Amino acid sequence: MDPRTATRVAELCTRLEAGAPVGWNRVTLDVWANVMAYELASSAKDGEGRFAGEVRLAEITDQLQELREEMYEEGRGTWLSARFTLHREAEPEVTFNYDENPNWSPELHPMMFVRDLEAFPRTDEHVPDWLRELVERALELQRAHEASLADQ
Repeated sequence: MDPRTATRVAELCTRLEAGAPVGWNRVTLDVWANVMAYELASSAKDGEGRFAGEVRLAEITDQLQELREEMYEEGRGTWLSARFTLHREAEPEVTFNYDENPNWSPELHPMMFVRDLEAFPRTDEHVPDWLRELVERALELQRAHEASLADQ
């Protein structure tokens, strides 16, 4: 991870910690990211693994978007989901998913993945099968829509 990206990740972890409830021992933030949408889910646990309270998430979507842009690798794309895990008195654990289906719930419209690929292009060998199938479905839907418009 380059220094600028590491700094941005550290800033995100600091904001996550600042929003953690009193008595937290572990805070987790899961992020699903697309150029058109972001979904965030957070949890905080105390030392016994019980719910410690709500995590207050300040507006961090812009920072996450900038992080996706910074982490874009030409030909490979950028991450599709991420997990930030903070442990009291330990280094944060951060993982980024570039290839596995992030399994949005509810599912995104397939065209949103087309737009994401337009923003963060991937070479053919870096387009996983699940993503290729979504893109093909989106293009089929678009062709069907255009055909229905032409029939009017």
